[in-house]
Amino acid sequence: MSRPTPLSRSLSAILAALALPVRGAGDETRFAVHEINPDSAFSACAVDDVNRDGRLDIVCGAWWYEAPRWTAHFIQPVQQIRGRYDGYSHLPYDVDGDGDTDFVNVNYRSQSIHVTEHPADPGRPWPKHTIALPGAMESGRLHDIDADGHLDILPNGVKFAAWWRFDPKFRRFERHDLPAEVASHGVGFGDIDGDGRGDVVGAKGWARAPEDRLAGAWDWFPEFDLGKSASVPILVVDPDEDGDNDLVLANGHDYGLFWMEQTREGEKRRWKRQSIDDSWSQCHAPLWCDLDGDGRPELVAGKRYLAHDGRDPGAHDPLVIYRYQFDPARKAWDKHPIAENGKVGFGLDPKAADLDADGDLDLVCPGRSGLFWLENLRLGPAAAKPKS
Repeated sequence: MSRPTPLSRSLSAILAALALPVRGAGDETRFAVHEINPDSAFSACAVDDVNRDGRLDIVCGAWWYEAPRWTAHFIQPVQQIRGRYDGYSHLPYDVDGDGDTDFVNVNYRSQSIHVTEHPADPGRPWPKHTIALPGAMESGRLHDIDADGHLDILPNGVKFAAWWRFDPKFRRFERHDLPAEVASHGVGFGDIDGDGRGDVVGAKGWARAPEDRLAGAWDWFPEFDLGKSASVPILVVDPDEDGDNDLVLANGHDYGLFWMEQTREGEKRRWKRQSIDDSWSQCHAPLWCDLDGDGRPELVAGKRYLAHDGRDPGAHDPLVIYRYQFDPARKAWDKHPIAENGKVGFGLDPKAADLDADGDLDLVCPGRSGLFWLENLRLGPAAAKPKS
């Protein structure tokens, strides 16, 4: 399989400017943009030490890229369906228990969940094993849904609702259904009601986890409407630090990032929708991570390139990536640019990882406009490792 054909060469002049760090006003966290493969058109990536040399490599679609020079190595052919490459998520998981990392792929157009197996020799083709063919899925994420110490698969089924439990004895995944109302565009996982169990969030409500996740009933609460294109994931987090979890998300196919603040009126739970940023569109896969090293996670969000081939509102606006830090005292989100007006955006499964082992988190950004590493240039802690 040959490398992906370039989508466009018209932005080459902009790419030259991207070699310079991007600095936000008054913000000491800066990023340098590095091209891993500007011609890549795969929507998901993962970070892993593929060849066990002590350096983190990048896995993206049909290739893995060997650090530190990002030499491309072929993995396996990736099916192209109606103009899109399959592979809507790359979820790292040692499925076969051999000590190296395999990757779970959750897919929309092939309607499949499959595992890309890491072979003993990563230079050989990587086998592919189908887990299930449940229907179209926007993407998926890993969560320990039944709290047994093993991560499970939570796909965002458009017309079905289920999760796949990992059975450590037989090294396989088995399906468990959720309330049908969970099926929608957008899914999240986290403790909504404070009972210590992770619940499942859909676009029009949430499913309360029973004590027995395998045999108990998941009760459905239609307490909100997040719209037709909620992000994957819907982040279940507590930005205002008031002790309960709120929802932080984006419109995957329209303008806007917003949060749903959880409040109480007596014994009743209420949700207050509040805007974060309505100035750009098509954030499908937000992250929640600490890029500036202050010990408090931030919302990190980037625009997807031509999600619906130009049919979404704002599809042809410039690509951008921002981080948003919530100030509990002001109850406001401070916006800091990471990359603007270039070729770098978020696809369906970007990753935050310390790619260069210098003590801070970097971003690895896949998408139809290329594959890029955004190097965090923040001054790290005294114990930070020197770059190799």
